[in-house]
Amino acid sequence: MKVKEKREIIERIIDLCESVRSRGLDPFDVQVKELLEKLRELFPELKKLEELYLDMRAVSGLADVILHQSEWLKHRSSVLYLDPLLITLKMQVMEPAELAEIFTKCWHPILEMESISPSALRTGLDYWTELPPLSERGAELGGMELQTGRITEEELREMGILSEEEFSRILEEEWKKMLQNVGKRGISYWKWVCAKTFEETVRRSWIMSFLISYGYVDVEVRPLEEDIIIRPRSKPAQEAEPRTLVIPITYEEWRKHARKG
Repeated sequence: MKVKEKREIIERIIDLCESVRSRGLDPFDVQVKELLEKLRELFPELKKLEELYLDMRAVSGLADVILHQSEWLKHRSSVLYLDPLLITLKMQVMEPAELAEIFTKCWHPILEMESISPSALRTGLDYWTELPPLSERGAELGGMELQTGRITEEELREMGILSEEEFSRILEEEWKKMLQNVGKRGISYWKWVCAKTFEETVRRSWIMSFLISYGYVDVEVRPLEEDIIIRPRSKPAQEAEPRTLVIPITYEEWRKHARKG
């Protein structure tokens, strides 16, 4: 046998042993006895120091494979491992009554584990069956249903939260800021309103809603790209076309866009 062929055989044995250690190859797929016999045949022909070193690595690798086989057997025996095929064959020859008996012994329903008795279930069912509708209970307690809605700039001014001059100044500043930084090319809605905090993002979105409503900013919806482009106008439209565009600002939505930067 040529020197090159001997070297390739030994290197293949080394690679196989390394696969067991590094890539989790089943150690029992390695035919240790046959490979040791092969190394025994090659050993008298090894003359160079480099060849002897490779042989040593191959023997050491096979010893490591045997160690993995031993650990595998210890683990399976410690967990009382049963071969799935053996269990399947056993089930196929069992009578249905035997299977049912084993099932009832192993079955632990959650309701039973939580100690809910049949009488407790009956009590719960009676309670919910006899409970009056929520509308009737609300009337008896004198409660009132709360509804969500929108707050307008007029309502803010009436509440003293925002003066008309202050509100106009905020809109003008935001519009000029867009003209300076974005121009006619426009920008993604979320890129513009998304800030470092959720509160600031809501505030910028609120301002943007008025800029759009008053004709300071034009909106282009791109459904295929799932994006909304806002573009400041050179001057506010005299009679802005009324339109409705709902953009929910939730905390989760803000976090998603904030991570994108």
